Amino acid sequence: MIEREFPEVRLLKNSANVGFARANNQAMGDCSGDFVLLLNSDTVLIDGALGELIRFIRDHDEAGAVGPKLLHPRAKLRILGCGKQPTLWTVFTHFLGVSYALPGVSLFEGIHFWIDVHDRSARKVEWLSGACLLVRRATIEDVGPLSENWFMYAEDWEWCNRMTQAGWQLYHVPSAVVEHYLSASAEQTEETAEMPLTAMRSYYVELNRPSKISLLLFDIFRTLGFGLRAILYSIRAFTSKDGSRQIWLSRSHAFLNFCRAATPWRQTNVAANSTSLPL
Repeated sequence: MIEREFPEVRLLKNSANVGFARANNQAMGDCSGDFVLLLNSDTVLIDGALGELIRFIRDHDEAGAVGPKLLHPRAKLRILGCGKQPTLWTVFTHFLGVSYALPGVSLFEGIHFWIDVHDRSARKVEWLSGACLLVRRATIEDVGPLSENWFMYAEDWEWCNRMTQAGWQLYHVPSAVVEHYLSASAEQTEETAEMPLTAMRSYYVELNRPSKISLLLFDIFRTLGFGLRAILYSIRAFTSKDGSRQIWLSRSHAFLNFCRAATPWRQTNVAANSTSLPL
């Protein structure tokens, strides 16, 4: 379809799915502009979102990358595609609901920022989602391309960390809005839940070099967080009177699958048997 309807586009085709980082790196190597845009195929740019991102990064020389306000109409998530790097504290505040209960307290900000709380104006963040990410070419030349240690899910966190460590600033620009139609929670199975959780765990290990106790607490916080969400959505399903019971039951089931996949023994076994994760 792209070749037929957009003949002016240079299309790079792989014979197999090589993963998010490797595929983007292939394209970035041929880019010659001052800025490079990473954009998922399941996104829709609203109005002048791209122009707003370009305007902002041109006006801020210290900005290595900027990202829009990501909305998730399909999954109905309240999290933004930005936040703080995953330390034991930010994992605790996010998964145990502290950042949600106390959204206006900077001390308790977690790995994800919240819609209608942290999107009132542009602000510096520690990571931006690779679903829509505008990066300065000078920044790429400074820190290098995306890490190909992960097939997907952790490479944007790691890339953003390299940018901030090199002195570049990352900005979340909520005046630019992009809709991200990621998979609905009803489609989440225990098997598909495992990949993002394992990628996050391996990146947490690389970033923090935790002790065995710290890594165990990391696993426990995530497991409890997903289990709590599964229970809350289940309660909401059985108290619903507007015909949305099945939706909430599906979300409860999805978080239950995340809970099972995040258990310490499951994640330890997956990490031990993996040959592609930086552990």
